[in-house]
Amino acid sequence: MSSILIIEDHILFASTIKRILTEHMGLHVVDMVQSGAEALEKLPALQVDLILVDVSLPGMNGIDLVQQIHSKFTHLRCLMLSGHMTSQYVDRALEVGACGYILKEDINGILEGIPKVLNGEIYLSRCLRKNG
Repeated sequence: MSSILIIEDHILFASTIKRILTEHMGLHVVDMVQSGAEALEKLPALQVDLILVDVSLPGMNGIDLVQQIHSKFTHLRCLMLSGHMTSQYVDRALEVGACGYILKEDINGILEGIPKVLNGEIYLSRCLRKNG
């Protein structure tokens, strides 16, 4: 069973994603944190396979957080969850080491993307893909 850390400052959304991951995908959510600082503090003690990261977080944004995570924990795969769909966010997230970018309203993308990223692939929500 794969283990997931959710980094999301909106508790209701994080709880909804946790429920989807556990009940519909059989994944284990080890923790939910609300900021980059909290994530960096807890990460050394957690055993996780994938980190779901919101782009808009209090303090440090999610893209800068992924860059820090990637430099300290090179084996961890990070998948962005965001309401921002402009290419500057997507491109920057991938540049710093994110393994994908899923729009928050794209529930099918979440269901499809997480297994792909866990299997080593890069995943983008369908409307973000350059070829359609």
